[in-house]
Amino acid sequence: MMAVEVAAGLVFGSMALLADGLHMASHASALAVSAVAYRYTRKHARDQRFNFGTGKVNFLAAFASAVLLVVFAFIMGSESIQRLFSPVRIVFNQAILVAVLGLAVNSVCLLVLREKDHHHPGEHENGQRHRDHNLWSAYLHVLEDALTSLLAIFALVAGKYLGWVWMDPIMGLIGTVLVMHWSSGLIRSSSRVLLDM
Repeated sequence: MMAVEVAAGLVFGSMALLADGLHMASHASALAVSAVAYRYTRKHARDQRFNFGTGKVNFLAAFASAVLLVVFAFIMGSESIQRLFSPVRIVFNQAILVAVLGLAVNSVCLLVLREKDHHHPGEHENGQRHRDHNLWSAYLHVLEDALTSLLAIFALVAGKYLGWVWMDPIMGLIGTVLVMHWSSGLIRSSSRVLLDM
């Protein structure tokens, strides 16, 4: 869905759709980099060339991923500002359809994650239920994606029916801020570990 939204944003001229797709991409790329780093770390766990083990590989991967996302955010932000002053033609009907489809996919993912959380509760020592933090983190990421999909739909509908074409690049700027906020937090936390703070 992420790839569809990015492609549709480019083809249909919608910055809101492109921002929604790139916001999903920021989460997906972080997960992908984490998976690769985790696999590398386990494979080389006993490699003697690593004087202090491979523990920092995950943090190095997170840092690199976050820096890459900042670059994407700057590109997205500058393109959004440019479109505020020089609007491009948006194919509203198709863009709205893709945004609604993105919201539907995110909604299904939210239901699946909520169902998993209810069926696989952890327990404290005293027997009380507690939340699976990995599932909860994933749920929050998908919830954020669903909210950006809603905002993209609002911007596109406002552009089509009210003539507020400026809402589309504004959504691109909001997407930029979200990606920058998420990435800067990841840069701060991973760099502290890399610098042994």
